[in-house]
Amino acid sequence: MRPVTPACTTALILLMVAQNAAVPPARARDSTPPEVMVYAAASLRDVLQQLAPRCEADLGIHLVFNLGASNDLARQIIAANKADVFFSADEDWMDRVADAGLLDGPSRRSLLSNRLAVIAPDESALVIRSPADLIGLHRLSLANPDAVPAGKYARAWLEKSGVWPAVKDRVLPSLDVRAALAAVESGMADAGIVYRTDAAISRKIRILYEVPEADGPRISYPIAALRDRPRLAVARKVVGWFAGSEAGPAFKEFGFVFKNRGT
Repeated sequence: MRPVTPACTTALILLMVAQNAAVPPARARDSTPPEVMVYAAASLRDVLQQLAPRCEADLGIHLVFNLGASNDLARQIIAANKADVFFSADEDWMDRVADAGLLDGPSRRSLLSNRLAVIAPDESALVIRSPADLIGLHRLSLANPDAVPAGKYARAWLEKSGVWPAVKDRVLPSLDVRAALAAVESGMADAGIVYRTDAAISRKIRILYEVPEADGPRISYPIAALRDRPRLAVARKVVGWFAGSEAGPAFKEFGFVFKNRGT
């Protein structure tokens, strides 16, 4: 047998090091959880932030949120198709994504509902007992009533009540419902109409009037996975998790009506 020289030993060690560097261990490759991009309505910000760690732990994933007005999110999805899950604040914008052929239809479900509330700055002496009391206000803060779900719902209630023609010229439109809330908090508006869930998280405003369910519009938050994305199966699991018993109590805690129809 030919003896192994020091040069051969060195070459063998270098070859082994090169092979190990070229092929990383399987454990290292699998250690990064799959990333799921969730486009969600701004009014869901706080509850989703609370739920995210539990969802990530249960499913072994990493959630990345893009939060904003549902109309803007839907347009982003249609333009670039970068979302894995869409959690909208109304059915119309979800329908538009579906019409573009981007929605995973079987995963879609109407998951939540909400109520509208009239709010004012905490120090305000304003009293609102009916929609008619909004007539004569200098500024009324709404999310954009032509596009943003919270604003569309508010406009529908005011139209049904017959006061929209008298208040529409005094509306201060905002990019989303959280911006409408901020306008009231800062005193830029005498009053505003937002979701009761948004009003509940603020210490700078008070609720003057909660719109009765029978008087208000039907508010629906649909959720669905997006088709033709690389992690569709995982996205469907995320939708199922938010629709399941783990998430329900948190949605209720934040004031949403949770419509669990199974997973």
